[in-house]
Amino acid sequence: MDDVRDGVIGVWRVGWSGRLLGYVLAAGPGCGALSVWLGVLSHPDAQSAGAAGIATAVALGFWLFAWWGLLRVRLELATDMIVMVNPWGTQRLPWSRVSAVSLGNWGALFHTTDGFTYTAYALSDLAGGTRQDERFADVRRIVEDRLRSGQPL
Repeated sequence: MDDVRDGVIGVWRVGWSGRLLGYVLAAGPGCGALSVWLGVLSHPDAQSAGAAGIATAVALGFWLFAWWGLLRVRLELATDMIVMVNPWGTQRLPWSRVSAVSLGNWGALFHTTDGFTYTAYALSDLAGGTRQDERFADVRRIVEDRLRSGQPL
């Protein structure tokens, strides 16, 4: 393929509504914490500072959840392996172990030669739990070409 850069064929992330939800979850509480800190500047006392600290902790918790569960999730197809970054961890699957790919409700399902299935949640809309048929078509084309040729891209 002509569009391979640094060994990466393509990268897919969570659908737009999932990313939008992630940004709202990250930014909304952060704006609230900022407004509480602005209140501390106008009325500095221990109670206001404590409230600002709690608001900051809550905002950081929401930011971490949004980043970990929605914004960092991705699927990378590289020339030597498939990398699936999901909320619970990262799986690296060599092309030699892949036998097929299909689309489930929660993402692309990579079937292996030993009978296991790995899900790439980046090919789902995590916020709505919907399938991403249009985006999956590109992934399927690349995987099928790779499996058919049996050679590096």
